[in-house]
Amino acid sequence: MKWALNRRQQGDIGEVSAIEWLTRMGALVLLPVGHSPDFDLVAEVSGRLLRVQVKTSTQERQTPNGHVRYPVSLVTNGGNQSWSGVSKLIDCTKIDYLFVLTASGRRWLIPSTDLGGKRAIQLGGLKYAEYEIERATAIRGLVYGEEAALEFAVPGEYPSGQRTAAVNRQAQPSEVRILPPPSDSVNPPAVGRTRMSSNHQVTVPLAVATHCALEPGDRFRVESDGT
Repeated sequence: MKWALNRRQQGDIGEVSAIEWLTRMGALVLLPVGHSPDFDLVAEVSGRLLRVQVKTSTQERQTPNGHVRYPVSLVTNGGNQSWSGVSKLIDCTKIDYLFVLTASGRRWLIPSTDLGGKRAIQLGGLKYAEYEIERATAIRGLVYGEEAALEFAVPGEYPSGQRTAAVNRQAQPSEVRILPPPSDSVNPPAVGRTRMSSNHQVTVPLAVATHCALEPGDRFRVESDGT
């Protein structure tokens, strides 16, 4: 495809998208002055400073069963604002969140604790579904030129300028909480992931159980707090 924008301009679009969403969520957004190899912006939330790395990906793949996936490289070129010419893997200890904007407008805000030092992640499936935030306007037409907006539209997705909802559009949360990162804690909380089984059983991850000194036989009171 012929690019209408260069990589730097594409990255700038991602940063603007992150600033727009974070600001609407009540955060005060700060931009670093000069070379920032580890993060692209800082968001002040409830008195805490969160370092955010921004990725803008135009890659799309289709699974054998027709679902769209979005590969995102975690190798950074030193931030969108400056590049020393050296590429390196994102250091998850030096950021608190990864913000991703895709060509279709789908966006994610992923805690660094869930990235695990990988060179790339794939979005659009179940693994990071809990971190997807509301969709923005598709940027495919901006990056590749307006003709590409319709050429690359996939079933269930918004073509550029379309105003009706997609048939299989995923439900988005009505309220998103930006959780404080554990990076500045003396004794950071353990993080684990689990899933409810078909018979409604949930296993507490070992790291969390150990950190909380939980033992077999401990009893729990479970209470709902809305949805």
